[in-house]
Amino acid sequence: MGLVIKNACIITCDQGVVIPDGYIRTKDHQIVEMGKMSAFQLQAGDHIIDAYSRILMPGFVNPHMHLYSQFARGMSSPKMISFLEILEGLWWKLDKALKEEDIYISTLIGLIQAIRSGTTTIIDHHASYGMIKNSLTAISEGFSQVGMRGALCFEVSDRHGEKDAEKAIHENAQFLEEVSEKCMSPNFLLRGMFGLHASFTLSNATLKKVREVNEKIDAPYHIHVAEGPEDAGDAKSNYNCSVVRRLADEGILREGTIAAHCIHVSDVDIELLKKSGAFVVHNPVSNMNNAVGRAPYIKMCAAGIPVGIGTDGMSAGISNDVKTASVCHKEAASNPSAGWNEVQNSALKVNPKIAGHLFGQEFGVIKNGAVADVIIVDYIPYTTVNSENFWAHILFGVLNSNVHTTIVNGKTLMQDHKLVGIDEASIINEARKLSAALWKRIG
Repeated sequence: MGLVIKNACIITCDQGVVIPDGYIRTKDHQIVEMGKMSAFQLQAGDHIIDAYSRILMPGFVNPHMHLYSQFARGMSSPKMISFLEILEGLWWKLDKALKEEDIYISTLIGLIQAIRSGTTTIIDHHASYGMIKNSLTAISEGFSQVGMRGALCFEVSDRHGEKDAEKAIHENAQFLEEVSEKCMSPNFLLRGMFGLHASFTLSNATLKKVREVNEKIDAPYHIHVAEGPEDAGDAKSNYNCSVVRRLADEGILREGTIAAHCIHVSDVDIELLKKSGAFVVHNPVSNMNNAVGRAPYIKMCAAGIPVGIGTDGMSAGISNDVKTASVCHKEAASNPSAGWNEVQNSALKVNPKIAGHLFGQEFGVIKNGAVADVIIVDYIPYTTVNSENFWAHILFGVLNSNVHTTIVNGKTLMQDHKLVGIDEASIINEARKLSAALWKRIG
């Protein structure tokens, strides 16, 4: 049986092709047919979703997320005036207090937000130093429960000592081994990365252990790079150089690595990032919220670095960060045209490219053979949509509208704003109980 979405205004994100009145047909996990409604022919067993002229487009990819952050919402915290105080006073206390059920329910809450926002792939960066072993299994169970696509890792750090760092390394290795046994199936929607926190919390000895373990696995790394002033230089590393130079020399920055943030980087660092083949992920809302500075986003894009846009745990959906990126760099450059092409490329090309690198499939386009990760948005254009202006419709229309339907790997996770097979009310009730207990433990 095939799934057909008809009467849609299709933004294919494939060489600017727009089909104002079109349809697609999916089978199993792929798009197998598409075209104008005038060519549509009903087939036996088709399941029909009528878009009623709404926008149909590829689902979004969030390339840097912290699902464990969900229970921080509303939690009281002391006044913090530096990035290190934010880490020590909020995030490291929270992740040290997390239990297995907190991790699992946080995952479900975040993935529900993703589904409602049209995000179909989450690349997560996890920390729970109160429960390291099997934490990624708990997260993966949440992904499997809702049918979401994602990539997981555990952030290795020396902040709680050598033994916990070794446990974190093992957790990455164990999960990556599990994933390698299943990833040949197109219906297995998880991949792994090797997570690292940041250079300033990683000793030379720990980085050496990470490299030794990962030599056999050869997984891409996922690490925060030069996010705050604390990580701009590295006195403990015995490297008389920048963080980017250190990570490049250590073999961490390489093809497929996700280097999140890259705010406090020099022109020399930018050239090193380019040569490394790593992806950079810009997280403007989080960066502004933490007052850590503005990444040289335009300069990195101009250098040819593939720069995506993520959320750093601020939200599961990327809409706010994409919209913020589209305006904050205009203001910084005093140029209303700044960032227009760059932000489009990050959101619609680089983010899917990151997912494609992990999954070995084609993302971010609606075309025959591409993965069936698609969304219908409650946006019915009242002006012409074409190859010249579709990005303006996405930026000023789609990103300001609710998502009507979300489909991942050909499976409908939400239709007509209603979640499919997910008991949201029960999950919310459990989240309230668990978060209250977590806040008490943190004190």
